[in-house]
Amino acid sequence: MGVVRETLLVKGDKGERRLSVLFDSGASRSLIKSDVARKLSTPRKLLIQREFTAANGEKIICDYICDLIVEIEGKRIGIEAFLVDDLPVPLVFGALEMEAYMIKLDLAKRKLDLSEFTGYMLAI
Repeated sequence: MGVVRETLLVKGDKGERRLSVLFDSGASRSLIKSDVARKLSTPRKLLIQREFTAANGEKIICDYICDLIVEIEGKRIGIEAFLVDDLPVPLVFGALEMEAYMIKLDLAKRKLDLSEFTGYMLAI
């Protein structure tokens, strides 16, 4: 598991902002701070509540999700992020999205490895 932090443009149906994004290979799904999400997008209520377990063992309950566009090297990609009230960063980019878009982490250089990134989602 590893993490890389980047500042990226994130857009929703209400607006856009440059956010500190944590690419976390230990997080299966993408998560966004609830207050940040509500400024950028219109959250959708989930049909069924989702429960996640954080690395420290804490349970995280999610009732809402939002559609976002994240711009990486001039390419716009779509992700769905679960709203969480308490996160250490505005947006956590999860491993499932990284895999789908072929984004890797170069932990030695602490940056993204975009050597296979095309901006298109892999049909998994």
